[in-house]
Amino acid sequence: MKNRLVLFLFLVLLGGVAYWLWARSTPTTLDRPLSDFAVQDTSRVSRIFITDQQGRQVDLQRTRAGWVLNDVFMAKQYQVELLLKTFARVQVKSPVPKSSEATALRLMGAASKKVEIYEGGASPSKIWIVGHATRDNFGTYMLLEKPGEGRSNAPFIMDMPGFNGVLNTRFHTSTDNWRSTELFNFPDLRAVAKVEVVNPAVPTSSYRIDQAADGRVSLFNGKGQLVPFDTVLVKGAMLPLKAVNFEAIERKMSPASRDSLLALAPNYILKLSLRDGAEHTAKIWLMPYTGDEPAFGQPKPLHDAVRMRALVQDTLLVVMQRENLERILQPISGFQ
Repeated sequence: MKNRLVLFLFLVLLGGVAYWLWARSTPTTLDRPLSDFAVQDTSRVSRIFITDQQGRQVDLQRTRAGWVLNDVFMAKQYQVELLLKTFARVQVKSPVPKSSEATALRLMGAASKKVEIYEGGASPSKIWIVGHATRDNFGTYMLLEKPGEGRSNAPFIMDMPGFNGVLNTRFHTSTDNWRSTELFNFPDLRAVAKVEVVNPAVPTSSYRIDQAADGRVSLFNGKGQLVPFDTVLVKGAMLPLKAVNFEAIERKMSPASRDSLLALAPNYILKLSLRDGAEHTAKIWLMPYTGDEPAFGQPKPLHDAVRMRALVQDTLLVVMQRENLERILQPISGFQ
């Protein structure tokens, strides 16, 4: 009898602990709706953590250098600014009719994103459950949760003043699409000490530009010999380096195709040496022409006139617009 009593008390205690843990991990559903989604002062937002139903997640954190993605990469600053504007300007368009609440909640439970908004603390100040768009695509179903207070018992249809569209697409969980596409960013070109362009197929086209701290430049051929040049043309070729972005990370190639490309000699090798000692290298391959057949009697282009591939940051294969680097990749004869 005594053993049964001890066992019963142990089970009661175990059940109490389990309930306490469950209550702490599961937000309490409030008996009233929460509708104060907006963040009044977005300058206080220090972190944005987004997760989806497939387990993908994006962690954006504010630093002195700008917004950082997943503690590793710089994020696209303008996309984060778009989220901050959404936090500040979002408003309730209308409550969800009672007759539609169950359906809306069921759909949100199957395909929604959880957006945790931090304002300096270790815990989020607000959590948005961002669901699907309305049928007319002029609103988005959302639910609000406040840690320590609970989760709203009803969703709302949300929009923004002066904006016609849906808001859920802003809260995507693709790391590639959040990652900054910035390749070179030198507002003051005097930060660049050397620019070297190597053309493996035509070595006589290769060159090197040396730039002194005061901006004076010198031009050398592929053999390292100082050659005459037009200063305006050389400095003009360096201007695009003030801001160069790639278009996208190359994810469409199969592993075998990627390996084959990287085994080929690049069409160009671009090397930048900065005055602070840092170095950047980009290996560039022109993409084969895949457009329409030219008119009769016209030669077929060998390469795509718009895009090229580049290996940057040691291992990142990207697609770039050719015009971004067209001036810097010209042969040495273009400066004389």
